[in-house]
Amino acid sequence: MRIGIDVRALSGASGRRGVGTYIRGLLAGLSAEMAGSADELVLFGNGLEADTALPEGITRVTLRRPLRAITFWDQIAWPPLLAARQVTVFHSPFYAVPRVRLLRCRVVQTIHDLTPLKLPGAVSPRNARIFRMNFNLARSADRVIVPSMATRDDVMALLGIPAGRIAVIPEAADITQDEVARAGADPDRVLSRLGIRRRYLLHTGGHDVVKNLPGVLSAFAMLSSQGRELDLVIVGEHGPPTTTLISRAAALGMLDRVKLPGYVPRADLIALYRNAAALVYPSFAEGFGLPVLEAMTCGAPVVVSCAGALMEVGGDACLHADPSDSGAIAAAVARILDDETLAATLSANGRARAARFTWRETARKTLQTYREAAA
Repeated sequence: MRIGIDVRALSGASGRRGVGTYIRGLLAGLSAEMAGSADELVLFGNGLEADTALPEGITRVTLRRPLRAITFWDQIAWPPLLAARQVTVFHSPFYAVPRVRLLRCRVVQTIHDLTPLKLPGAVSPRNARIFRMNFNLARSADRVIVPSMATRDDVMALLGIPAGRIAVIPEAADITQDEVARAGADPDRVLSRLGIRRRYLLHTGGHDVVKNLPGVLSAFAMLSSQGRELDLVIVGEHGPPTTTLISRAAALGMLDRVKLPGYVPRADLIALYRNAAALVYPSFAEGFGLPVLEAMTCGAPVVVSCAGALMEVGGDACLHADPSDSGAIAAAVARILDDETLAATLSANGRARAARFTWRETARKTLQTYREAAA
């Protein structure tokens, strides 16, 4: 097979979030899984992802395409590009698949979640229209990859795609134990630079509506009212929702305890995971939940909501709470703060559970999906 993969998402904001982690992890796994085989990878990018560390020895094609109106131009440009490169299977890990199909090229689409369809207001009206169009185009894909059973059920219910065309392939954390050890060697250096001088709770993954940050803030205010000396660190790029977040923290009288460092480099993020009292991640919906795996890999106890795929990912290595009940979120966090034995157990169980998810296994199952599509 000659497998074409669209990697343009690596060059934008998505490249610093879960989609970027997915593409990089998948490519690393595929490179290892395909070593010595006759199969070939061809990466289609826009040239702006040049600084991204990608496996060596893979053909890379730079697309001279606009940065805007991507979905429109894709429908014109992909068919001749795929034909010229004689691509057997084309995989779109984020953007829309081409509507016009080539007889000799099969199409695989990854759908990470259907949150824009499930949760009104999760994205802007313009982005909601684009997502809806992309999701509708996925109906024509030969195979659809999803990261969880929860997303599979959503794809079947909302898009009408049958189970036989859907492959459930979990993702993985790309944090090594060497990186975790380095993060634990000198935690004060990173924490003091970020202005964190006491025990803290952590949230990562952005400021989007789906992340339920008002619920996190309310739970944090309840814990603080009990006399606990805590900070709340919310990591993620600042955007329009950040203003509302700041206003909410101020209204609760918690602004001096809420740290908003924005996007942080990888080493700093690992240090934050490594030293957090707990990751608090009570999203209203998640297609997978990579921050949960990342936190467990680093040994942080985790509280997640009983929504979306989070219980699939965390299992019994996490505590669960109703995302609509701030009191329940606070109570779950309090159990970790007050019970060192429970915190240690969750940390150990989380490390063990996270180790079961690997990019090599993700790649193996993805490669199998490519072969099924090409058959």
